[in-house]
Amino acid sequence: MNKLTKLLFSVISSVAIATSAFAGEFTVSGSAKATYTVLGNTGTTGTHAIGKGLGISNEFTLSASGELDNGMTWSYAQDIDNATVQDDAKIAFGTDYGTVSICVSECGLSTKYAFDNSAYGVGSDNGYGGGKSSSTTMQYGKNISSYNNIQYSAPADLLPLGMTFKAGMTPGGAGGSANASSHSVNGDVTGEMKQYAVTMAPIDGLTLSASYYDFGEMGNKDGRQKQEGGSLAANYSIGQVSVGYGETKHAPAQRMESLATATAATQHYENDAYSIGFAVNDNLSLSYTEETSEKKNKAKSVTGAVTRTDVELEITTIDVSYTIGGATIGVSNSEHSNDSYTTGDDTTETIVAISLAF
Repeated sequence: MNKLTKLLFSVISSVAIATSAFAGEFTVSGSAKATYTVLGNTGTTGTHAIGKGLGISNEFTLSASGELDNGMTWSYAQDIDNATVQDDAKIAFGTDYGTVSICVSECGLSTKYAFDNSAYGVGSDNGYGGGKSSSTTMQYGKNISSYNNIQYSAPADLLPLGMTFKAGMTPGGAGGSANASSHSVNGDVTGEMKQYAVTMAPIDGLTLSASYYDFGEMGNKDGRQKQEGGSLAANYSIGQVSVGYGETKHAPAQRMESLATATAATQHYENDAYSIGFAVNDNLSLSYTEETSEKKNKAKSVTGAVTRTDVELEITTIDVSYTIGGATIGVSNSEHSNDSYTTGDDTTETIVAISLAF
């Protein structure tokens, strides 16, 4: 029995060594977070109910990487969120001329949050994010990671000033499973989305970022305005302080002509935000973030009369976080003015969380 055990151990060890040599490396990492959230209404409309709740979220990442006989590198990553069996996934191949990645709900290129220095998270990206539902959250535009896509990343040493360049597109068919061909861009427009992102670090501590996307000529389908948008951001760190500022514009795929009233209509969003972070020490961090989004509507009737209706949504967030080894305790308090772009609908949201990384 002892000899058999040794023999089995030798075989398993040999397989493991062969696997390591020919198939690359494999790692597993993850995180888990428990939250207690309190949601309140301070506005005049009373459209939000006061609520409290406990929750737990988790994410596991399976990663593998290796090198081919020709020197080309490869990598694979698969995320598993909560009870989802399969979530975000990416296969990438790297050469001296850049990296090509095939992504399923992964590989975001938007720089919309490049201004962020928050200790816990940006108010529009926390909890319910400033909207009664996901469809009314603060509008920062589209990100190619919402769709299945293919991307190119330029080599790190190709461009000056620490500049990086990435470009991605969604093909005409982009289902998530192998051999899938169905493609629906969240019900917006059926067609190809293209997105580009550039970052640079001209001096120590300063990072500049920009991104742009559009849905091409298909964005005008059925009398829609072309869906496009972009972001600019600057972030500067000196000592224990970090300051960031960003601007974003987003034009959704909206019908330019109403079938019911034959009125021409356009709509777009203009956002700006700034974020200040302060690292008190290696464990304790504080931050203040303010985000403003202006929704601009313009309608022109058959008689030529023009009607403009603008509303401004504002979210201010104060965060505190404290790290103890692999655990982080965070507190976030957000105030939302004209929530969901509804005038007079003001809300508050407080989140207490403990996060684990492993």
